[in-house]
Amino acid sequence: MGTKIGDEEFSGEPACLRRDYVPNGLTPGPMGLGRDAAGHYPWDIKEKQSVPAGGDLGPQKAGAALLSRFFVPGDKIVGNLFFGGAGMDGGYISDMVRAFAEKHVQLISVDPKKWSGGTLADAAIGVDVFRAGKSLIQVPLDKFPQSGTQFNLIGYSYGSLAAAQVAINYGAGGTVVNHLVLIGSPISGNFLQQVKTTPAIKNVIVVDLKAQGDPLYAGMSREKLLLSTPSLGKQMVEASGHFYYAPNTDEGKRRRRELAAYLYSKGLR
Repeated sequence: MGTKIGDEEFSGEPACLRRDYVPNGLTPGPMGLGRDAAGHYPWDIKEKQSVPAGGDLGPQKAGAALLSRFFVPGDKIVGNLFFGGAGMDGGYISDMVRAFAEKHVQLISVDPKKWSGGTLADAAIGVDVFRAGKSLIQVPLDKFPQSGTQFNLIGYSYGSLAAAQVAINYGAGGTVVNHLVLIGSPISGNFLQQVKTTPAIKNVIVVDLKAQGDPLYAGMSREKLLLSTPSLGKQMVEASGHFYYAPNTDEGKRRRRELAAYLYSKGLR
């Protein structure tokens, strides 16, 4: 028997998260949950860094030691998390943090090693998997210094889908999400409706970039998503359309400052 934690399950033996949907010996794809640089899986609570030196933890204590590293659905959480676009490693991310700081909103950018499988995997696989609804792959949030009075999740492009997955997982578990912000998001209509009707997700803010020429928008069909690929390739080179908030230029900084001001006006704190 195991103790149900969100969409994951602890079993008595070997006291690690069961992830039966990942074939043995294979690296999970779009969420970047493969072995780390030391060759460890992030879920393996038997690794040295998870168990005190000289300690011999039983299943229950080992499970508790792992959980202490994460926020669990149902926890009260405050802070503002930002999920960048595919790859989650663009230079615009740090400037996005700066732009929000000007409005006294402290953003924490998520770790790309945990939330991204790389630019190509995110764009080709992650978007298709996570846009349609709650995924089997649910990754608990790492503990981070909490600040402010709200719990806000802000995502751009692929990151908007990762943010939506976090919101639905934690919201269903009882954690209040004050704002879920979806920027340039190709989220499906059904999933968008799902997050909008989850009581613990208090406000969903959709920032479409249609006026800037973005072919992606919240509620779009899978067919239209596939047809958008040529346009996206061109816009990536031009830093236009879907990539409106991405350029590392003075104009890009102005746009990000404008976005921060807009979201502040919508109630983000």
